[in-house]
Amino acid sequence: MSFELIKDILIATVPLLVIFPSLFAFTTWMERKALARIQNRIGPNKTGIPCTRIGLFGLGQPAADGIKMIFKEDIVPRGADKLFHLLAPILALIPAMLILCFLPLEFPWGKFMSAPVQAFLLDSAVIFFFAISGLATLAIFMAGWASRNKYSLLGGMRAVAQMVSYEIPLVLSAVIVVMMVGSLNAAEIAKAQTGWDWFVFSPWGFAAFVIFFIAALAETNRSPFDLPEAESEIIAGYFTEYSGFKFALFFLGEYIAMFAISGLAVTLFLGGGDGPGVTMNLVDQGLPTEAFPGLTVIWFLMKIFALIAVMIWLRGTLPRLRVDQLMGFAWKFMLPLSILNILVAGFA
Repeated sequence: MSFELIKDILIATVPLLVIFPSLFAFTTWMERKALARIQNRIGPNKTGIPCTRIGLFGLGQPAADGIKMIFKEDIVPRGADKLFHLLAPILALIPAMLILCFLPLEFPWGKFMSAPVQAFLLDSAVIFFFAISGLATLAIFMAGWASRNKYSLLGGMRAVAQMVSYEIPLVLSAVIVVMMVGSLNAAEIAKAQTGWDWFVFSPWGFAAFVIFFIAALAETNRSPFDLPEAESEIIAGYFTEYSGFKFALFFLGEYIAMFAISGLAVTLFLGGGDGPGVTMNLVDQGLPTEAFPGLTVIWFLMKIFALIAVMIWLRGTLPRLRVDQLMGFAWKFMLPLSILNILVAGFA
């Protein structure tokens, strides 16, 4: 591997691996403030600049939580499988971080202004998205099994059943976009939606987007599909026996997965980085660029945060489903609807 190739990969991946974990801290603060507003509470408002009375609306709370997690004692049950107990939170974080590296983002930095920030330009990137996201299911079950705790094992088994069930309509909803574009390349899919020709504006594209978003909530264990960690039934689910930095890795993995699945939804249905003020042209590599450098990535991130805001709103609004309702909704409603949508799009 040449030095130039290594440099290009680092330039492509380092911004994503720094920016999105940084946005994770802001997202936790935003969610806590939004849920507090929905529930008529104040939320974090005291933690701000250290040694001062400046609270900054509680913006220092994520930093305080991070410091607490780093120095908190790591407790491992005596009968636990220590190796897999350690590997599970790491494996839960890796798939979401890998998916971020394949989103068709652009950053206006130097000569890389018009080059998308992707570690690898795969022609089959959409298949890679779904293939690598399946590792999260294995990590969650590994955490429940390695803890040697019946509640953790039950939470892990619930997670596997839920994620496998909702992965099918999730993939089938993406088939609509692949049929429209005729390509599995994420950059090509985003480029095909330039000029406000977003797939969500078509009837079958809108239906596919709704199915995709609902299935994404279940894939990321967000309300009302957060049964794997139902505190009222199984304490805290698959990470009951986790504390300290290992618990923080599960927490980080869940939020990074929210960014990853929202970024995939933006790429497939919401036009990628297209938006008002963006003039898309084709450069010699056939990749999109814009008249105002940086506007594309701003629109991309704004769309991601809009989807995350809807996820937070649903968490503060909807009650948790029962297990039978959860599985029945996937197999009796979501799956037939996604197959019917494919047939309608094929005949249209």
